[in-house]
Amino acid sequence: MNRKIRVVLVEDQTLVREGLKGLLSLAEDVEVVADPADGLEALQAIARTQPDLVLSDVRMPRLDGIALIRELAGLPKPPPVLLLTTFDDQPAFDEAVHAGARGFLLKDIGLDKLLQAVREVHAGGRVLRPGLTLRVEKHLAEQAPRGFVPSDRPDPLSGKELQILRLVATGRTNTQIAGLLGNSEGVVKNHCSAVFSKLGVRDRTQAVLRAIELGWI
Repeated sequence: MNRKIRVVLVEDQTLVREGLKGLLSLAEDVEVVADPADGLEALQAIARTQPDLVLSDVRMPRLDGIALIRELAGLPKPPPVLLLTTFDDQPAFDEAVHAGARGFLLKDIGLDKLLQAVREVHAGGRVLRPGLTLRVEKHLAEQAPRGFVPSDRPDPLSGKELQILRLVATGRTNTQIAGLLGNSEGVVKNHCSAVFSKLGVRDRTQAVLRAIELGWI
């Protein structure tokens, strides 16, 4: 039998935490090894248990989910963090992407989708598609020009290019992305041009659609 995915579950609301723990226990390949109530307790639990993945609420007292990611970044091998949020919160989404979250989902998703996200993040993927980005995706699909043929095997994007592409997918302008990342607008434009070239597309809409097709966002 394959080794279970060892998860630290971080949630300050007791009923929600117990509910999530119970749901995750239904999966044969997932094990909750600790369930701290906030980010500070989570740091201790993570050091003690060395989990494969952290599943954390975004908003918590003392140390929230995004601050937890920043704290973990100092570890030699920080576990990937999948964040859960109650509401469509674009500022939190932007901040989470910037901090390095590997997943960002709404709490109203079903168990199957949650487990799929846990497995995907554990496998090295990213699940940065909350309800707000799904709406952006739908809008982009409606607005996309027809008839473009993307390259079959796009060159891989750098970490910075991928980060900027994901922010483009949230509907942010170059100016907004530059402010969020602390770069100049010219730097962001250059990265966008490199992304378009690698993906074989002409504009932001096509780039996002191609990235969705590839499973990059």
